[in-house]
Amino acid sequence: MAIQTRFSGIQALVIDDMAVQQTTLRGQLSQLGIAKIDVASNAEDAARLIKSRRYGLILCDYNLNNKTDGQQLFEHLRDTGTLGADCLFFMVTAESSYASVAAATEHHPDAYLLKPITASDIEDRLKALLDKREALLPINQRLAKEDLAGAVLECDKLLTAQNRWYMAVLQIKGQALLQLGRHQDAKEVYRHALEKRPQLVWAQLGLARAHKAAGQFEEAKQLAQQIMGSREGEKNVAAYDVMAEALEAQGDAQAAMWVLRDAAAVVPSARRHRLAGESAYRNGDLDSAKDYLQKVAKATKGSVIAQPQDTLLLAQTLVDRGDTAEALKVLGDSAVAYKNTPTFENVSQALQAQAHAKAGDGTESDKALKRARETLRKGKADFATIALAKAELMAGHEAEGLKLMETAISADHENPRIKQMIGNALRDTGHDDKMDAIVLAAAAALTTRVQDARKLLGNSQIDEAVQAIETVIRDYPENTGALLQATQINCMALRLKKEFNADMVERVRQYLTRLETLMPSNDRVTMMRRYFRETLASLEASSATH
Repeated sequence: MAIQTRFSGIQALVIDDMAVQQTTLRGQLSQLGIAKIDVASNAEDAARLIKSRRYGLILCDYNLNNKTDGQQLFEHLRDTGTLGADCLFFMVTAESSYASVAAATEHHPDAYLLKPITASDIEDRLKALLDKREALLPINQRLAKEDLAGAVLECDKLLTAQNRWYMAVLQIKGQALLQLGRHQDAKEVYRHALEKRPQLVWAQLGLARAHKAAGQFEEAKQLAQQIMGSREGEKNVAAYDVMAEALEAQGDAQAAMWVLRDAAAVVPSARRHRLAGESAYRNGDLDSAKDYLQKVAKATKGSVIAQPQDTLLLAQTLVDRGDTAEALKVLGDSAVAYKNTPTFENVSQALQAQAHAKAGDGTESDKALKRARETLRKGKADFATIALAKAELMAGHEAEGLKLMETAISADHENPRIKQMIGNALRDTGHDDKMDAIVLAAAAALTTRVQDARKLLGNSQIDEAVQAIETVIRDYPENTGALLQATQINCMALRLKKEFNADMVERVRQYLTRLETLMPSNDRVTMMRRYFRETLASLEASSATH
């Protein structure tokens, strides 16, 4: 008869490449009353199991002796949202240095256990984390329903208890307030935490993020610099991200690139090399871009964490450097791995066309270019459209290439990274004199249409204003600047009419969902979502008084 304990209802997964260790860990979990236990010998098998089943506990060996280590797998699961929010992830390692690895990464496991471990070690950590989960259950229930305002209220209730979960609740409250766009309230929470513990890195980081979200970039940079310069936070790459994002928001992409390089030196992970490589490419530093992206390719080859965009950007970098044979080899070597990824083949054809054109092989370039054209459905503000546009220009098809560039910039005229890549592509193909005409013209045309819609609203022509901005969205459904304006104008129309319009409300929700996909964790989107919530609240208040 199975042992019945507090942990009996937990379904567990053991990830270890050694059969002996799998057996040991399964036995230890069984001693705790956990009967439902799956095993995986590598990251790929583990990822498949986690996608198909709901686990409450994962024990993962750090050194899997395969293509992907435990930390890479954990970060991949967190980044892709594959790991359930209520799943506890324990890293098992024989390396005492893992503590510094975990402290410096974006995602931290719930616990790490140093070998040799016992059932008692697992029990102690599990009990403590379940105690915490039970104490914070009212908050987490609200968060699970995406009720951030309700979560803040539950935080306030628990804070009055002044118990051992006080700082953990403060941290959750600060994060929820940031997501709500309540920057000033978030600052007060983080300052309160720092009054109690002056060197608390998460509170310093939260305060820096609150300043950045409020557009106070100098203050954000100063705080991030303090964290990076402290013993406790010198390896906290999230502080480097705040610094880089603030610099980029101020228009200093070069300085942001150097910050991302520093972060890659602190934590030389595939993700950090990827960010540094992408930034180096956008800033025209092809040697550094090649170096970083080759490191990414080596670290992720054949791994669950490999991304097709890494290969494509590396190939583009090689083409731009004139290493055409190497670029074609990179694309050829990756063709089998990404044969079921249509976007890879589409962009690969455009890059092959570029490589052949640069090598002077017009016949092969034309063949690849023809295939690339056939797969492009509609130009977007993305790498694929720019790669095809560049191939057209290199093949001497100026009108077609420039038209695609115009399409890309019109699709998202406020995106500085797209502007950087378009500028690079035009310079590389000898069309840098067209930059202002393409970028400024596209931006001006869209700006005029948005301003026209806002003028109509200002003249109390509410329905006409909404119709005008909706026409812009139909023409440019992924233009983030236009989507932000459409969200605001629809909300303003709702406020002016002082009546609930279900169609309009649903439209705004769709715009915000689209924005969050296009601009994840963006401060402007957070502020617009807050404006939408306030709009709905004002409509409810107005309805209650009538």
